[in-house]
Amino acid sequence: MSNQIHVEHNSTAVIDILQRITDKTDDLTEAMQEVAATLEDAAEQAFKDERAPTGEPWEALSDNYLKQNPKRVGGQILQASGGLAASIESDYGSDWASVGSNKVYAAIHQFGGTPNMPVGPRNIPARPYLGLDSQSENDLLDILGEFLLDD
Repeated sequence: MSNQIHVEHNSTAVIDILQRITDKTDDLTEAMQEVAATLEDAAEQAFKDERAPTGEPWEALSDNYLKQNPKRVGGQILQASGGLAASIESDYGSDWASVGSNKVYAAIHQFGGTPNMPVGPRNIPARPYLGLDSQSENDLLDILGEFLLDD
């Protein structure tokens, strides 16, 4: 099986569009900048809404945690100091875009604890903040479509 795509078409309009797309795919920096900003906006919205980008609400803080941290009662989840939300950054290049955090504890909040971890971290539920909802996904498709087909 080949990884190549072969297209034959007689329409000069289609051939022209395909050629413009091919010409632009060498440097997608402008589009990737917009994609990175969209990814970062989606993460910021997840913190604001206390929901995964897919829409599921984050698990509430446990009673045990709230007993140990009474100041957190009624507070926003994952924002005791605001460090994780503030650490979300995006980056991009000519053919890639990314979003993430440099905090060492970022992954455990995104994915949750695992059974082989010590009791405290093992009990941390996943509260995903990186990812896309359907609107953000559509925004990405629009960005790429506009870039690739724009003159």
